[in-house]
Amino acid sequence: MAIFDIDKDELLGLSDTLLEELIARLAEAEVAACGHSPARVRWSGSINTPDGGVDVHVQVPVDQLHSGYIERPDTVFQAKKHKMRRADILREMASSGDLSPMISEQAAKGGSYIIVSLNEDCSPSMLAERVGAMEEAVRHDHCQADLHLAFYDRAKLAQWIRQHPSVMLWVNRILGRGYSGWQPYGAWSCPPEGAEDTLITSSGITISLPSEQGRHLSIQNAIGPIRQLIRTTRKAVRITGLSGVGKTRIVQSLFEESIGTDALDRTLAVYADTGDDPNPSAAAMLERLIADQRSAIMVLDNCPPELHASLAAKVTSHGSRIKLITVEYDIREDKPQTTEVIHIEAVGPEVAEKLLLRRFPGIGQLNARRIAQFADGNARVSLAIAERVEEGESLAVLSDAQLFDRLFEQRREPDEGLREQAELLSLVYSFSSDVSEAGDSELGILGSLAGYSHHQLYRTLKKLTDRHILQARSHWRAILPHAIANRLAASALDSFPVACLRSAFEAPGRDRLLMSFAHRLGLLHDHPVAKAISAAWLQSEGLLGNLLGLGDEPARMLEYIAPVVPDVLLNRIDEVLRSSDFKSRERQYDPRWSTIINLLQVLAWEASYFDRCASLLLHIADNETDRPGQQNAREILTLFCQPYLSGTHASLEQRITLLEKCLSPGMPQRRALGLRMLSAGLSGSPWTGSGICEFGARPRDYGAEPDYEALMTWRRAFIAIAVRVGNASESHLAGGARTILANSLSGLWRDKKMGSVLVDAARTLHARLPWGEGWKAIRTRLHFLRKDPQVSPLLLDTLDALEKELRPNDLLSAIRLYVLSKGHHNWVLDDEFNRHGHDRYAEAEQRLKARAEQLGSEFAASRLCLSDLRPNLFSSEWMPYRSAFGQGLAQGAVDPREHWHSLLSELEQEETENKDFSVFLGFIVGVDRINEPLAHEFLDQCAVHPSLSRVLVKIHPQRDFTETDLNRCMSLLDKPNIRPFMFDTFLWDKKCRHLPASRVLELAERLLTLESGEEAILNGLGMRLHGKKTSEDMPGPELLHIGLRAAIQVIQKETDLRGNLVDDFMESVVAAALQSDDHDGLKHQWLDAVFSAIDRHYGYMHDYRKTIETTVALIPEAFLSRLFADSENQRVMRLFFMRGGIGDIPLLSGVDIETLIRWCACSDDPGVWAYVPQGLQLWVSVSDSSGTVLNKNAVKFLEAAPDPFVVLESFADLTSPTSWSGSLANIWQSRADAFSELIEHPRNDISDAAKNIHESLMLMIERQRSREQQEDRRGEQRFE
Repeated sequence: MAIFDIDKDELLGLSDTLLEELIARLAEAEVAACGHSPARVRWSGSINTPDGGVDVHVQVPVDQLHSGYIERPDTVFQAKKHKMRRADILREMASSGDLSPMISEQAAKGGSYIIVSLNEDCSPSMLAERVGAMEEAVRHDHCQADLHLAFYDRAKLAQWIRQHPSVMLWVNRILGRGYSGWQPYGAWSCPPEGAEDTLITSSGITISLPSEQGRHLSIQNAIGPIRQLIRTTRKAVRITGLSGVGKTRIVQSLFEESIGTDALDRTLAVYADTGDDPNPSAAAMLERLIADQRSAIMVLDNCPPELHASLAAKVTSHGSRIKLITVEYDIREDKPQTTEVIHIEAVGPEVAEKLLLRRFPGIGQLNARRIAQFADGNARVSLAIAERVEEGESLAVLSDAQLFDRLFEQRREPDEGLREQAELLSLVYSFSSDVSEAGDSELGILGSLAGYSHHQLYRTLKKLTDRHILQARSHWRAILPHAIANRLAASALDSFPVACLRSAFEAPGRDRLLMSFAHRLGLLHDHPVAKAISAAWLQSEGLLGNLLGLGDEPARMLEYIAPVVPDVLLNRIDEVLRSSDFKSRERQYDPRWSTIINLLQVLAWEASYFDRCASLLLHIADNETDRPGQQNAREILTLFCQPYLSGTHASLEQRITLLEKCLSPGMPQRRALGLRMLSAGLSGSPWTGSGICEFGARPRDYGAEPDYEALMTWRRAFIAIAVRVGNASESHLAGGARTILANSLSGLWRDKKMGSVLVDAARTLHARLPWGEGWKAIRTRLHFLRKDPQVSPLLLDTLDALEKELRPNDLLSAIRLYVLSKGHHNWVLDDEFNRHGHDRYAEAEQRLKARAEQLGSEFAASRLCLSDLRPNLFSSEWMPYRSAFGQGLAQGAVDPREHWHSLLSELEQEETENKDFSVFLGFIVGVDRINEPLAHEFLDQCAVHPSLSRVLVKIHPQRDFTETDLNRCMSLLDKPNIRPFMFDTFLWDKKCRHLPASRVLELAERLLTLESGEEAILNGLGMRLHGKKTSEDMPGPELLHIGLRAAIQVIQKETDLRGNLVDDFMESVVAAALQSDDHDGLKHQWLDAVFSAIDRHYGYMHDYRKTIETTVALIPEAFLSRLFADSENQRVMRLFFMRGGIGDIPLLSGVDIETLIRWCACSDDPGVWAYVPQGLQLWVSVSDSSGTVLNKNAVKFLEAAPDPFVVLESFADLTSPTSWSGSLANIWQSRADAFSELIEHPRNDISDAAKNIHESLMLMIERQRSREQQEDRRGEQRFE
């Protein structure tokens, strides 16, 4: 049975009282789902309490409420376990003939009255009879027309339960069926029976939220923000903190309406502790919730990091209906894309002390305080010790060691054996209590250090569990909390020689135990033995010395021991980075680079290590390239220069020194990085960081948190650097700094103390060189401030004055601003911009083009040189007004030839590989307007120019192409390294339509002979066919013939990954050509090319999905005949191609089913009836449901088949998807359910065959589900 399903007859096991509670819980869940508090539902909770006929009463303060199960905001439910026939209903509602006052009152309020009868299971006629009886009972009430009446039997009740997972879990638990370990909202922290369980909100616990940028909140102040975060985020929420700080109780409080306001909806809560081995697994439960489109808040306690990462990725990718909260003591860095991390920490004994006095009132205030202080506020440690304190005993005279020893005393006498065995077990972070199939025993290995056997240690596990210092997950065990485990492990390290420990853990075949030992050592950074072992492992010939050659498990060991010997680790990293093969090593797919970079980042948290770590990261950055999705040293270094969430406590002076290293003139390769760091230093809220990550037992947080005055000092320092660099002689560096400061102005100006600093900075930069970027930034700021009615007049006056000061006042600065700058908006540059105008943007663009053209004319008449316009005259950045400037330059020139040669000369000086030639286009357009022969002369020169010839077609004037223009362009076709794509203009642009068709065909034939020329043809014809509206837009048959030949050449190429655009254009061309009657011979060649490509690519043809789908749709019979015509090996490959080789939709799903049936019927090969279903869309998802049904076309095909069994077997094979995520068993189950509908088919040959095959499917699903449960259990029930 599905996870969230229940058989209606199972509900018969409910008592009267439980039935009433069930209805109340359902009503609460329904009301909450409508956005109202569950507190709007009242019920007595006792079947014996007088209730006036009201078992459950819903009262929601709204005018209307239509949920499907509750139809009025004021609704009364009457719960009845026994049957309710007509006479019973009349007697219940109107005893002695008088309508119940409660029902009459409901009618007067326009409310609802619903009878729920558990023993009834009504047919439609029976249900109508009972509702009729209810209506008869109220017929004499003058408000009866306003009363809503309903009758719910147990089928309706079961249907209602299925809508609410949390209620379903409650029912399962009450009935003793189903899902062990899963609970609805309740006392998840497991207080002793009868103990007070209200949340303790005293000081002593702090909570850090990502939204609070590392600020520590008290429990009381954190509850509201945590609730808000869970409601609004699309990510998973991770609650971390050491064992014993009260994580579970705090999560439980998020659902309690008695704490704060706006509690989370407890009716949505679905809870499990992974240590309880929940069934189904957490992964299966989440997948079912997602598939059923349920709203739920899934809370997973003791959730290992790997399981969290897997579940968080699913939640993030499936929207916001499912909220995931995981709880764990392991503080590992989580992916910020999928996780919001909340960290809970004990900072004082207050909460632990109050908990002790609550659980052990006879212990006394002094003893409670002593224990809580010893435990550093850890509640779990405190409770474990308090259990061993006798009444009237005083702990004041006991030392910490004596107090700790209480955990291992038996009747006030020390149990040395128990203590020693606990120390052995604590040497590793976790261990298995089982003996492997090979006979290996981790208990035996640990015990061998002190002469204990597997069985002796196994008996000890129960004693340690009773003392609450051992936790279990499946067969895994761990000594917890860390405060106890680390103390025991430290004592154990003192008890054995280093050589003895290393030989025990480093022996072959003990890799997992060795890694767990390293994990424990990482938590003991002050212990000399931990230091000695870790340092030995990091030697060049040591276990972990080859940093770049480590596998995944040794790399985790390296991360574990890094906190123990940071100096030794830094020495080793330094040696590796300085080695001779460092620069030559390929890092594209090397996860060890991420390991090293991560370690340097967390080590740099401490100011004492910052300089050295930063230096090593710089060394890596000098030799790396940016690759998306890969850990990058540049990103870390940039993060260090943020004022907040930087991940380091380095001083401002240290960070500025780092920045200066990157901006120094002697290091040109670091300048881009230096500018990124400068931008980070000037950035404002919201900042983003890498979060908190675990680093052994060493403290870690989000980094330094400067107060307001410190932030102002920071701002002044970085502004000063920006000004100094912005006035430097190196133009690229200076330009970058000027742009960065301009982009930061808006945020910086929000701090009042920065106003005068920014004005001085602007003036200093402008005095050296006009600061156009700053002027634009100030105008942008003014544009938005003037919309703010509360803006300070003084601020507006200051900005207005500065805007006038920075306004360009000479020709060169005006050109740089209006023509040669990027990243601006029309309202910034256009003085006449009308914010309320209908066509304001288009009108502004026309004015700015005219301004650019005027500036070009003025430049032509000036004595300025084009070299004064470097470096942006030919920059590849988007600067839309260079063409207009070029037109003005031509029209204002006395001698256009002189300016033409100046442009060519300036182009020769440009060293960058990517250039923009808009100025040349504009200049030629300008010359063409006044002297067309001269424009042709310039174009002829372009045809022989090494750079301009590559864009020759694009820089022709925007008028109709002449045959002379065509000849000029075609003269390039014989030149090497020509770019065929620029010729696609002649195939689609309307300016070329009047050219002789023979010449265009000649051009196309020439293009077919060039490398990539066939793609240029497809581009051109595809553009022409895109959105065609008239027959004039349709290419002629000769051109389509060439287009199909081009498609054949493209698909015959060996090159993969051609991209969607090629497929789009090819599809348009092939569709037009195949619909023409003139290309029958070429159509066969096209199919030859297609099937040759299919065989060559082993059925994978995703790059040509649209083209092949169109081919199949237009010539299905010819395609099908080729599909099954060749050898058996090819046929197998093509079956895969049919099923998923071109995408998620099977190949034949777009073909008319009657066409397929006719073709199969006419085929000489009866096997095609089994093959064709491979290309059909068999399964159709039901909207608003997780269900699946068989496609109607698939059923038609089945019914037409001469042998239905063959087709059904093919259907059964297709229950397995080609790819999937999550549970394969669930997918099979959904499809098997759809398949089962055929068992009821009116034709016996179909129904009998379907029944037999369905039975086999169910056995297969059962086996797969069992395998998945075992796999989930192995993955979820771990400590590390």
